[in-house]
Amino acid sequence: MEEVVLDSSVMVKAILKPGRWLPREVYEREVNTHIKAKTLIKLLDKYGVRVLIPYPVVVEVAAVIARLAAASLQREW
Repeated sequence: MEEVVLDSSVMVKAILKPGRWLPREVYEREVNTHIKAKTLIKLLDKYGVRVLIPYPVVVEVAAVIARLAAASLQREW
């Protein structure tokens, strides 16, 4: 069975859609990256590739999500 290690950036890009508050050019680039990251994860699953996620990646992803959620709440107020 094939194995890959996913970096935190791939996980974050796959999980989170970019904010519409980004400049248009950056937003469009990030949407494309989001789609590619999601596609990669789906293909890994489809072809039965074992995905290894080191513990530090879990911590990094959680920290990024928490930071972005806090920033999003600040923009709403």
